[in-house]
Amino acid sequence: MARKALDAGFTGDVTQEEGVAAKAKTAVQRVRNEAGSVAAHAADHPTATGSAIAAVGLLGFAVGYMLGVSSAARDRHWYH
Repeated sequence: MARKALDAGFTGDVTQEEGVAAKAKTAVQRVRNEAGSVAAHAADHPTATGSAIAAVGLLGFAVGYMLGVSSAARDRHWYH
């Protein structure tokens, strides 16, 4: 496998790509880097990851329950 030549003496201008495609490519690369960081952290700290997932799940359940209760019919009078 050949090594890439390292151009340490480069002093020219770097042309930046412009346009939607270039910005989308940059955004995708950043998301991949962040996802890799999160996956590495999860692998290094499985207990903390499990606790965080459980806490988010419980919070989501509580919010869903509160929304469900608040959207229920408010008229609960029983007439004979």
